[in-house]
Amino acid sequence: MSTPARAPTSRGFTWDDFVRLPEDDPRELVDGALIETEWPTEAHERIILLLGHFLLSWVLPRRAGQVYASAYKLRVSDDRGVMPDLQYYAADNPTSREPQGVTDGRPDLVIEVVSPSSARYDRIKKLNWYAELGVPEYWIVNPDTYSLERLVLRDGGYAISHALTGRAVFEPPSFEGLRIELEQLWGPDAEGVDDDGAPADEKAADDEAPVDDDAP
Repeated sequence: MSTPARAPTSRGFTWDDFVRLPEDDPRELVDGALIETEWPTEAHERIILLLGHFLLSWVLPRRAGQVYASAYKLRVSDDRGVMPDLQYYAADNPTSREPQGVTDGRPDLVIEVVSPSSARYDRIKKLNWYAELGVPEYWIVNPDTYSLERLVLRDGGYAISHALTGRAVFEPPSFEGLRIELEQLWGPDAEGVDDDGAPADEKAADDEAPVDDDAP
């Protein structure tokens, strides 16, 4: 049974408090405060399961490392700790992985599935923290826009290497042989998505819209 986190002092909560939280506690440690994250949606859970499946299918035959899901904690600093949706650690990654989380080190890949309410947190705050840790690669998946971005660390900051949408096929160079058809991530909604990520009915409406020859 997990020990409840202690009441905050003038310093607030710490990493030690964070790792004592129960596994089903969705809060993350943000500058000494335990901030509750939103409960995952059906689309979020489906995408995480599928991406985890694709990664494991690549990792296991190659004995290429370990993949962890969202309950596994990652220490950013003594007053910051997060639970990425997915983490990948290569076989030669020297990071020491404790049962409750990573205290010192970083994953080789982090994946976050964003929502309208979490996008700013994932794209700004977490992005900066992952860069500070030196995480080489960060994938951001947005089920609302049917998009996946692959960011790679360059000179201490992230640069977009791939920006894919709709029914595109994702083949990350760092995982040779891995092939992810994005339409599989979107589930039932994929039937209404065009190759560029736009809903097919909206594109059809645009294609059929009358042209005003008198327009300037």
